[in-house]
Amino acid sequence: MKKKIAFTLALTFLALAVWAKSEPLSAGFGISDQVGNLGIKLELSSPSFFAGFLTVRAETQLDFLSAYRDNPDVAWDAFYSERLGLVGTVGWCADAIRLYGAFGGLLVLPPDDLTDDTVQGGIYGLFGFEFFKSPEKSEPIAFYLEAGTNSLFANAEKLPGKPDYYTGFTLKTGLRYYFR
Repeated sequence: MKKKIAFTLALTFLALAVWAKSEPLSAGFGISDQVGNLGIKLELSSPSFFAGFLTVRAETQLDFLSAYRDNPDVAWDAFYSERLGLVGTVGWCADAIRLYGAFGGLLVLPPDDLTDDTVQGGIYGLFGFEFFKSPEKSEPIAFYLEAGTNSLFANAEKLPGKPDYYTGFTLKTGLRYYFR
């Protein structure tokens, strides 16, 4: 199943590269605060399509339950989250600053201490800013800041009160490299 998904994503990114209009393929890394939980992420974005407005972005993230550091049973447990979504570029709000929004699906592979589920699904939405070094829109490296929300359609039923451990406000920051 994983090979089929990886093959489908590779074909999608290849098709989008042929259809690309303005922005090339990009890769990035960053850190995040997902509802109080620390995360380290990697991302891959397709070339832009639909007149340079849309991009497909895939992210994988290693999360740590830092929000529950007072609970010795689950404090700093590691787990993964995966995102696949569409990114729409709103435009340039300054010579070297670009504004965008993203929406997509979310899969979380929670630790055994939280739930018996092996996979939990949800959605996410965010807006972000990319900061380039110079106004010539040909810079390959951009610093980004993102803010948004996650909505996980499940909770941590093994913890008292069954909290929504991954639903709520999120912040992300990092670097993105454009393969120009």
